[in-house]
Amino acid sequence: MSAVDVITVPDFSGPAAPRFELRALLFLGAWMRHCGASRSWPLHLACVGEPPASVRRLAGMAGASVTVHPPMPAPFPETANKLRGLEIAPSSDRFLLLDTDIVVLKDLAPMARAVGDGIGVGPATFNHLPEPLWRRIYELVGVPYPGPTGTCWHATWDLSAHRPISPPALEQCLRMPPYYNSGVVMAPWSLHLGRLWKEHIERIARGLDGAPVPAGTKWVRHSDQHGLATATEALRREGAHVVTLPLPYQARPPLLHAGVLRWPEVALFHYVKVFRPYGETVAGVRDLLYGRRFSRLRRMVGGALGLSAIRSPAYRLIEERRLRIYKGFLGHVHRVFAQFRL
Repeated sequence: MSAVDVITVPDFSGPAAPRFELRALLFLGAWMRHCGASRSWPLHLACVGEPPASVRRLAGMAGASVTVHPPMPAPFPETANKLRGLEIAPSSDRFLLLDTDIVVLKDLAPMARAVGDGIGVGPATFNHLPEPLWRRIYELVGVPYPGPTGTCWHATWDLSAHRPISPPALEQCLRMPPYYNSGVVMAPWSLHLGRLWKEHIERIARGLDGAPVPAGTKWVRHSDQHGLATATEALRREGAHVVTLPLPYQARPPLLHAGVLRWPEVALFHYVKVFRPYGETVAGVRDLLYGRRFSRLRRMVGGALGLSAIRSPAYRLIEERRLRIYKGFLGHVHRVFAQFRL
């Protein structure tokens, strides 16, 4: 199986820079610890704004290229900054674009084999948009509406342990076009998905600017995912294969809460919001793992014996239901902190 350009886009250009420092460091640490045969794949950090020295240090250890880019201009939403990652010079036939709040926990080669020369994506968790608004979005980009041919996770599994939804909301999830989480996207460079995705985001943003939208859907103007859905549908109509990623490579908290996946099965974990409200920065997570008193001693003992041996503050601060689910992830974070002296 040929190599794949692995790309992530941390955003150091604004007030969220400390959060992206933590995310980039965990991403790089996980890559070096767990990526297996895919360790030889080209790794790229396409940074929006200048990265801190800590990120450059770990990027150098990981053999990653580092480029610096400006934020996307108006009318692009902030989430569209990830498209800067698709502006790099390709060094392989395909790319794998990953959100920075993702950790790689297993070899990526099986995912690449499953996707082949298609577009690899995973369903979104929930469909927020009613059908008339979806139809309007497709009109704006000039792609025929595909109809209710897609489902999201809430339509596939009972995720009430994570987030209960009402019968009308479930019906909306059952009657939706294909809609994907944009945190993990794999595709051949030759399909020019990035160019079309960018074009569609801009058309949607301009077309909906100032237009009334239903209550609860105003954030549609601030998302990159709707453009991914329409761009993928356009390429599918031109003959591209759209492949659902194997479940372990699209793992997010709802699947763990619902018992659809177990932690040992997870290969890519998109840990969005797991640390909130405990402080998603290097210092905040350090305090969560080791506390502020005797933190050096706790870190030393924990490095040898694990978090449970030091009575980590995380075990007291995180509610028991969530701790059962995230204990494996917290242990991984602890090992990255210990190995790379974060």
